[in-house]
Amino acid sequence: MKRYINTLLVFVMVLTLVLTNIGCARQQEETPEETPEEVPQRPLGEVPAPEDMILEAAHWQEEYPMIYESFLRTSRMGDNTVEDSTLGGLHPVDYLEKYPNIKILYDGIGFSKEYFVARGHYYSLEDVINTARPKPGASCLACKTADYEKLFVEHGQDLFTLDFHETVQGIENAISCYNCHRNEPGENIQVTAPHLTVGLTKLQQEPSPGTMACAQCHVEYYFDPETREVVLPWDNGIGIEEIEAYFDERDFYDWKHPRTGTPLIKVQHPEFEMYTGSVHDRMGISCADCHMPTVEEEGETYTSHWAKSPLKTVEESCGRCHTDTEAIIAETEEIQREIDAMQVEVSGMIVQLIEDFATALDERNLDEDTVEKLWDLHRKAQYRWDFVMVENSTGFHHAAKAREALEQAKDFAQQALDILAEQQ
Repeated sequence: MKRYINTLLVFVMVLTLVLTNIGCARQQEETPEETPEEVPQRPLGEVPAPEDMILEAAHWQEEYPMIYESFLRTSRMGDNTVEDSTLGGLHPVDYLEKYPNIKILYDGIGFSKEYFVARGHYYSLEDVINTARPKPGASCLACKTADYEKLFVEHGQDLFTLDFHETVQGIENAISCYNCHRNEPGENIQVTAPHLTVGLTKLQQEPSPGTMACAQCHVEYYFDPETREVVLPWDNGIGIEEIEAYFDERDFYDWKHPRTGTPLIKVQHPEFEMYTGSVHDRMGISCADCHMPTVEEEGETYTSHWAKSPLKTVEESCGRCHTDTEAIIAETEEIQREIDAMQVEVSGMIVQLIEDFATALDERNLDEDTVEKLWDLHRKAQYRWDFVMVENSTGFHHAAKAREALEQAKDFAQQALDILAEQQ
């Protein structure tokens, strides 16, 4: 609880630097030892009063028609077909059908019941409302609506535990211009996500604005068990093992597997963590450079807001640096086929581990030390597999990191299988 209050105060302090009458000054005053000089300078901008927040993307249609039209394309697939209103759209990709192993791997958590490929930003609010997975509180809206900062200003820390279904009744906006620009589209990136504001204070090096905008949502996170605050587990760093150490130090787990009792971590979508340190990142290329490139249409040049795979705009996204774009497409798809095949193989090993472990628990009297060792190996293996599985580039953001994680997962799973074999 103390850690939560301290981290929340960092965000509140930054807000009060630019808008002292928001109503959060009380929480700033509770920690007089903190000073504004200790808070790193971030591209936060000025937080408007709630009544002045321009949350609707359509407000900017006339001023930025081409950008607005490109944003609307996030409601479409590659063939420009507008999706219908049901979860998954006209082109649903059901992970439970595509990767049946996850029904066993995620047994005991909502992802084993329903798990669709995410649709575009246009549908962020609609899809979180319609998903059958449980929502522990209004914090589930953190990356789904432009209204979230308004809610945070109005409710403060109480927002996190507000009832999701009641809170969402007053929300009409999905992700919009406000999430990254507040009331100033065309200007610098502004961070509106409270959890990233806190998370940035834990990093040794600040990401570029084009990456920071995406890191507001495309990160690994968890809900604090008591407060339901969205927390980025970056205290030790953003590497796979460093995040794992963060959870281990706190004895944290999202759920226990019902067949083995293993306390497991459910990784979310760590695109930022996976991309960091890649060859493109080291060259100073941001997420927006590739996913939101400068394009030309009807004689007008603008920044595309059709946030999607760079392969859909390969000339603009990749052609600035790579002359042979056909080769880039082929190389990308080859990496993705490799990583996908690896994660399927590893998932099969972990399923076998779960099956053998469950059988051993039912049929044999495993000693406590053996069970603890198997829990540890299962947790390590599944966490690494999950880190790659749910990262939306299928390994392309950082192929070496993805390969290493899956090889480690395979090794941990094999160690557990060997222990179980010895018990027979």
